Amino acid sequence: MSTESMTSIPLHVFDVPEMIELEADFRYNFFVADETINESGNPAVNGRLSRRFRNKGTVDQSNLDKRVPRYATIEFNVKDTKKSMIATKNSAIRSSRREIRRALRNGKIYTEERAAGMGMDSVCLDNKSVPQNIENFIRMRLNSLGKEEATPLEMLKELSETSAINSNLLESMLPPSLKDEGDVKNSGKGWRKTFARQKTYAQINTTYAPNMMRSAVDRGTSLNYPQSISNFLLAKSSLVADSNNSISNDEYIFDVPYIDIEKAEGDFVAQAAVVGYILEKKRVYKGVRYPMAPIIVSGRRKKRAFDSKIAYGQTYEYTGRTIAKFRVPATDLEGETYIQTFLLASKPSETVSVTIEEDRRPDPPNDFNFHFEYDKENLVLTWSPPTNPQRDVKYIQVFRRKTIHEPFQLIRQFDFDDSAVRTEPKEYIDPSLIKRARVMPTYFTDTEFSKSSSYIYSLVAVDARQISSRYSTQVRVSFDVKDNKIKKEFISFSGAPKAYPNWNLKQNFFVDSMKDSSHRQVHIYFNPEAYTLLKNGQEVIPAFYATSQDPLAKYVFQFINTDRLLDQKLEVVINDSAYANTQGTTKTSLETDISDE
Repeated sequence: MSTESMTSIPLHVFDVPEMIELEADFRYNFFVADETINESGNPAVNGRLSRRFRNKGTVDQSNLDKRVPRYATIEFNVKDTKKSMIATKNSAIRSSRREIRRALRNGKIYTEERAAGMGMDSVCLDNKSVPQNIENFIRMRLNSLGKEEATPLEMLKELSETSAINSNLLESMLPPSLKDEGDVKNSGKGWRKTFARQKTYAQINTTYAPNMMRSAVDRGTSLNYPQSISNFLLAKSSLVADSNNSISNDEYIFDVPYIDIEKAEGDFVAQAAVVGYILEKKRVYKGVRYPMAPIIVSGRRKKRAFDSKIAYGQTYEYTGRTIAKFRVPATDLEGETYIQTFLLASKPSETVSVTIEEDRRPDPPNDFNFHFEYDKENLVLTWSPPTNPQRDVKYIQVFRRKTIHEPFQLIRQFDFDDSAVRTEPKEYIDPSLIKRARVMPTYFTDTEFSKSSSYIYSLVAVDARQISSRYSTQVRVSFDVKDNKIKKEFISFSGAPKAYPNWNLKQNFFVDSMKDSSHRQVHIYFNPEAYTLLKNGQEVIPAFYATSQDPLAKYVFQFINTDRLLDQKLEVVINDSAYANTQGTTKTSLETDISDE
C-alpha cells in the first residue's frame, strides 16, 4: 500500500549579507539651549555627510565639529560570503538614497524572512539563555555531590573522575561566580559572551510552528519563558486552517513588490548587489522603546553612518540591515518574460545602544585678579572666562575663606543658564547667594572686605550638567596700610578638587635649614617610603632623581659653622644600583666630617 503525499508550498530563499560588528559612539561638540528636547538635527548629517563636511572623500572633522553640536557615529561591517554581492563589478546595480527611502516609505522593501513566501514564519533561535542554563546545571550537579567544604574546582575534579567529561572542559564551563578569585581572568567570559550572541533564523511552515513552540511552553523551565509564550501565540495567530486540503495557485505567486519592471530582451541572467544600509532607530525612555525614522545609507562599501537627530540625555538603539537590489526574470500568466527589480533587507544585526551624555569637567576661570575701590573700600575680583570649547559653562561660583585650615564658603553664585530644560542642581545653594545674569559676568565686588580683612579667594565654573570645575588659583588678599594698597599672596595652584581645597598648596615639604651644636659628624640616611609618585592614576613621576633619570642629578647639603663663618658642601648622588635590589628595606648611609678643620 502506497501513500500519496501532498505537494509542498514553495519556499523562496534569499541570502543578503548581514551587518556585523555594529558599534555606536557619541560626540558632543558644543552646547545649545534646546539640546535636551530638540531632535531635528542637521539635514546634512543624516546617514551620510553632505559635501560641505567632506574633504577629498574623507570626513572634514574640524568643520563638522564646529557646525554640528552633537551627533552619533554608527560603524559596522558586513558579513561577506564566498559569492559576495558586495564584490560584484556590475555597476548597473545601484540605488540612490532617495530610491531606498521611497521604497521603504511605500512598503516595497521586504525582509528575507517575509520574502520566503506565503504560509511561512520566521523564527529566531538564539543562545541568550543557554549560558545561564549551563550555570544552573553545573550548580545543581555540584550540589548533588554534597560536599559543602570542598571548593567548586575540587568537586569538578571528582565529577570528571566519575564521568567521561574532561576536567579542563568542565573548568572552562564553570561560571565566574564559582571560580576562585585568582582564576577570574580565566573564567571564560569571552566564550560565554560569544556563545550567547549566536543566533539562527529559520523558516517554518505556519501549520507546524505552534507545535514546535508548544514544547518550550509546556516545559516552562526556560529562562526565556515569556518570550517562548509570545512566539507560541504569534505562531498560533498566523495559523490558517486549510479546509480543502488542496494547494492554491496563489501560493506559487512571488508576491514581493517590485520597484521597477521592464520587458526582457533575449536571455537574462539574474543579478544582485548590495546597494545600501538601513539602521532602524528607537528612542528608549523609562523602559519604553519609541520607533523613530530610520537612517539610510546608500552605497556598497560605506561602513559608517551619522545621526544628528538626537537629544541630549536620551538613549537610542540601532539595529542594522543590509539592503540588496535584485534583478530577476519573471514570467506572467501569458508567458511573457520581464525583468523585475526589487529590494530586500537582510536579517537584523545585533542591537547597540548609546546614551547621549558627556561628563567632561569644565576648566576654572582664568586671569584671576583683584582691585581695591578706595572710595567705597571694597574689593573687586576680576577674571577671564574659562577655556570652554563646549560652550556649556553656565555658572560661576566665588569662594572665600580666612585660612587654609578652614573650608571655603560660597559667597556668590552667578547663574546665566539659558537651557530650555535646566538640570537639577547637585548642590544646595542658598537662594540669597544666587544672582541671575544674562551673560557670563567677569567681576564681583566683595562689600564685606575692609582694610583689616585677610581672605583667601578662589573661583569655580559649573556647566549646564551641574559638573563643577576644580578650584582656580587661590590667592590671599589683605590691605597694606603702610603702603596704602592691597597685598596679594599666592596660596595654591589651580586644579584642587572641590572637596580638597588644599590639594595643590604652594608649600615646602622639606625644612630648608636645621640647627645643631656640639656635634662633629652627621649621618645621612636614604630610606624613602616611596620611590615613585602616581599622578592622576596614570603618569608615574620619580620622587627622587637618580642617575637613571639624569646622570647629572645630585643633591647638595651645605654645612655652615656660624662661629667661624666657614662652610662645607656635600654632594649626594642617588645611584639606582645601590638600592634597586633592596626594595626599600636596607638603609643607605653617608658620612661626612664637619669638624672645625
